[in-house]
Order: sequence, then structure tokens, then C-alpha cells
Amino acid sequence: MALFVSEGAKWISEEPRRLAAFQRLAARGGGLAGLHWGIGTRQAKNIDAYLSLLGGCHGGPDRKYTVVTARVQPATPGHPVLRGLTPFSIRDEFYYRLKFALPLTAITPLLRVPIEGESHTVAWAWQRPDKGRSFGFSGLHFHVNWRHAQYQRLIAQAVLWTMKLPVPKGGVRLQIKPKALELRRR
Repeated sequence: MALFVSEGAKWISEEPRRLAAFQRLAARGGGLAGLHWGIGTRQAKNIDAYLSLLGGCHGGPDRKYTVVTARVQPATPGHPVLRGLTPFSIRDEFYYRLKFALPLTAITPLLRVPIEGESHTVAWAWQRPDKGRSFGFSGLHFHVNWRHAQYQRLIAQAVLWTMKLPVPKGGVRLQIKPKALELRRR
């Protein structure tokens, strides 16, 4: 399951039956991925339930975000989600100073971005205690960034990994060409 909705943590928590359905999915080892604002909530009351599902959350009154052009660094190069990825530069809106599930050692940082003179985790993987897998990424604010092979590969491999499917040793071979993503005028 991949969430790319506004305030994903709020969306899941605001309906008790929806939250219960996600908890059942997680309990049976289902894969979960959250992208951009799908990893967040404005209200702190939604954070804990979301952390138990996704492992990370952007939320509460102390949430931070910024638009930067930054050099993105793979943080844990041996992780399957990062196969075939190399450092790259991109302009995006990133959420940072994220909240993570405890113990923090259970969270695997995948991508880091320098913001305000510090290196911040903006993508992570989590092998949940229920043996399921979760992935989160705070980028993808600008849809034009889907043209970047590094983003395409990151998301494709993250979804494969969360579903417990193999990620090729050299990384996913991309089929989508940048021109195919351009909007055409009629």
C-alpha cells in the first residue's frame, strides 16, 4: 500500500475503521509506503498511530519543511532500496526533523539531505516488529521530479522491498523514459 495523500497520518487516524484496516494489514506483514505529505499530519495527536505503521512521521507543531536544491546522499548503500542509486542533485521540498519509531536503531536511514547546515534523513526503511516492511520519503513535492531516474528507481525499489519482492542487484531497470512523462498539448 502506498500513500501519496495530503496528511496521510491524519487520513488514516481520522476514521477508526480505516486505522483498524491498516493495523490488520501491518499485522499480517503487509508492506506500507508513504510519500511526501502522505507521511505527515499537522496535529500531534495523529503521530503515534502512524509511527506504529510507517516508522516515521512529519508532524506536530514543530514540523519543518523547506524547498532546497540539494545533493542527496544514499545513507545506507547496502540496502536493497538503494541498489543502483548514486548521489544526485535535485530541487525539491523536503520535510525534515522527522519523528521516528523507537528504538531508533530499527529505522534504516536511506537518503540524507543537507538542510540548515545539518544532514537530515528524508527517506527511511523499517523492518517492523510484525515482520512487515515500511518505507517513507518526504520528497516528491514537485511532480517534474518523477523525470529523474534516481527518484523513479528509489520509489520502484522501495515498493518492491516493502512487498518482500526481490530488488535486482544492479537496481531496477527503468522502462519509463523522461520524455514519456512530459505533458503534451493538444
